[in-house]
Order: sequence, then structure tokens, then C-alpha cells
Amino acid sequence: MYIFKRHIHATYEAPYIWCVSAFQRYRKPLPMSKTFIIDALRLHLKARNITYKELADAIGLSEVSVKRLFTGGDCGLERLEQICQYLHLEFADLFKTTPRKRKLITRLNLAQEEEFAQDKKLLMVAVCALNHWPVADIHKHLQLTRGQVQALLKRLDDMGFLEVQASDRYRLLVASSFGWISSGPIMRMVRSFSDDFFNDGFDGDGEILRIMNMRVSRKAQEQLKARLEQIALEYEDQARADSHLPLEDRPPLSVCIAVRTWVPKFMSDLYRLEASPKQAMKGKADKKAPAKPVKKLIKTSTKSE
Repeated sequence: MYIFKRHIHATYEAPYIWCVSAFQRYRKPLPMSKTFIIDALRLHLKARNITYKELADAIGLSEVSVKRLFTGGDCGLERLEQICQYLHLEFADLFKTTPRKRKLITRLNLAQEEEFAQDKKLLMVAVCALNHWPVADIHKHLQLTRGQVQALLKRLDDMGFLEVQASDRYRLLVASSFGWISSGPIMRMVRSFSDDFFNDGFDGDGEILRIMNMRVSRKAQEQLKARLEQIALEYEDQARADSHLPLEDRPPLSVCIAVRTWVPKFMSDLYRLEASPKQAMKGKADKKAPAKPVKKLIKTSTKSE
């Protein structure tokens, strides 16, 4: 969460800008120029191999608008905040030396997920990082020694999951669209906990459970899926925006979004299954056949139902 306070002007030619971040408060004025900030952002994009199009999609602009922004167009404080959040940057990072070339990851590989599944402490620290826990809170709330926490953060740094910047600070290197492998080790582990997750009334503040069975067109399915993916991103964006709050003011929340072609068995048992095209053609031919074979066909069809 970034909060900017300005003096006199709204442009980057203003004398000073103060920045308050989730981890640090910068009280002394920081002189800066518009060109310097744009150049710094460009370096961070290049270090992560992020294209203008990818950035445009992430912050809700067209690619042309983003290119214009990086070639002299106006960039307000709100837009700058969006870009910094997408890049997981502290504002002060723009004043540092050339960034390390580390691309934001959207998936771990299979071997990395298997390591997470086998090492629950490593997975726990990774989840804390995904939930924007300060290092001080990791020390305070987890049953791990200081040395264990530092070793686990170092391992996550080696994996490219985050970048350790100091003993008490790190930068997450995971994209907003990050997700576990669909049928990978972590999702298999999550499915083993599904009974515990659903064994609840879902009637608390901010909780909801709705299961619907319907038929919609393939095109509509894709459109609705895209909207659900957007909702997932909104949860992630809100989590990042609230990361400056203490843990007690942001209770843990698990969101499960799942859509699939599925019919409960008690319903499928009652369906009169529609014939496939081959069965339909065979049915037409059988209409000309003697009565006895037709009865046999119907009996077989009843068994299949």
C-alpha cells in the first residue's frame, strides 16, 4: 500500500514527494524528476521481462496509452502507484541502483511444488509472503526460530519466489495472476483438506457458499470464466492494498473458485441420456429393421441409462 503526499503541484516537477510504505516511512523529502522515475520504471520492466502490453493489461490501459506514458506522457500519482504495486516495488526502490533481472513468476515448476508439499515450513513461509506478512510478524506468529525463518526466506529467494533485501525485509516476485499447478502437488494437498473447508455454514462476515447447476453456451462459459478470474485478481489486489494493516485487522480468508462440467450422480442416474450422432444414425437405420432387433436395441439402451 503506497500513500503519497505532495507539496504545491501535482506533477513530478513538484519539489518533494513523501512516501509511506508497508515496511518503511520516509520522512525526509526525496528530490526527483519525471524523467528519472520513468527511466527507473523502464529498467524494472526490462529486468522482469514485462512488456508494455502485459503492463497495460494489468493496470487497465491500452498498450498505446502505456507506450505514450513511457515516452513523455503524463503519469499521475495514482497511475504510478498502480505500476509500483504490479511490480511489487517500494517507492524508494526507484532510487536504487539497476534492479536485478528477476521476472515475476506466475507458476512454480513441478519440482518446486513438490518441495513445498514435502517441506510444510517452507510452504508456510511462502504463504505468509503471498499474504504480505512483514518479517517481524513471521517471527512473532510462527513457531520457527529466527535462524529457520532466515534460511527459509533464503531458499525462497533462490527459487525466485521473493528477493531478500535485508534481514527484516523482502520483495515478493510473484505476479498477481500467480496460481498453483492445476493437478500439481499443492492442489492435490488442498483437495485432501476439502472436507474441512466445506464443513461450515459459510455464514460469517464476508463468507458465502453457492453451488449452482445450469446449462449455458460455450461462449458464455468463457465469458463468465474471465469475469471470475477478474474477481480473483480483485481479491489479490485488495490483499495487497490492505498489507499495511496489522494482522489482527485482516483475518485469514480462503477463496475457492471452481467451475467444471459436472452432474451429481443422483442426477445423472435419472437422466435419459441423449444419443450421440452415431447412435442417432444407427437408430434411423434400425427403424427399417424387423421388430425383434428394435426391442433388443431398446433393452440395451435402458441398461446404459
